[in-house]
Amino acid sequence: MAIFVLVHGAWHGGWCWKKVAPLLRSAGAEVFTPTLSGMGERVHLADHLDPSAINLDLHQKDIVSLLEFEDLTDVILVGHAYAGMVISGVAEACPERLKHIVYVNGVVPADGESMADQLTAVRGPQFSAWVREQINTGDGFLPSPGSQEEVGRRWGITDAADLAWVGSKVTPQPAAAMDQAVRLGRPEAKAVPRSFVGSSEAGFDSVAERVKAAGWPIYHIDSGHDPFITHPDELAGILLEISRSE
Repeated sequence: MAIFVLVHGAWHGGWCWKKVAPLLRSAGAEVFTPTLSGMGERVHLADHLDPSAINLDLHQKDIVSLLEFEDLTDVILVGHAYAGMVISGVAEACPERLKHIVYVNGVVPADGESMADQLTAVRGPQFSAWVREQINTGDGFLPSPGSQEEVGRRWGITDAADLAWVGSKVTPQPAAAMDQAVRLGRPEAKAVPRSFVGSSEAGFDSVAERVKAAGWPIYHIDSGHDPFITHPDELAGILLEISRSE
């Protein structure tokens, strides 16, 4: 039986896998959709923690703790966008628990890189500058999209019901998590097989080229940034294909 741990990206929460998780479970998989500290249904923690403490280390620990307390091994660890940072760090912490790592429109950092370091390449200089400004002068959180129009523009969502749903669920993104660099280097982590799922948005072409050069399997979905919202069947099919290839 395949075991999936699906990790959401910035401004999202475990809720965003609501369409994909049942498809994986119906195929016999065990599925976990954790929410990172300070986001989604755990947004209330932002009122109890210093914003500087809601960083990449904490988000990595969220996932490592799930793996440990659920006694999970042979895990297919899936991360979307910012969660590419998280799952890369989790692999360093407990590679022995992982069977495969999948980046879904996810950043693939090098040692010493932060999420903010990669935004110019994947999101353009204007968005990157806005994030840097929020990190340097904001209140510790990057505001979530203020309208359904912005949700659609940022993440490639067009369906009215999806726009309303996503718009009602997104939460501010902890800035410290975007600013902290990941530390990589364990040979055991590097040995865990990895795949990349990209979409039609141009920003992640540079990431796709890098992982292609590394010899990773690459899958494509004709979608915007959030295929788990707009193309759940295709994404679930790819994840199940990956699980069967192991």
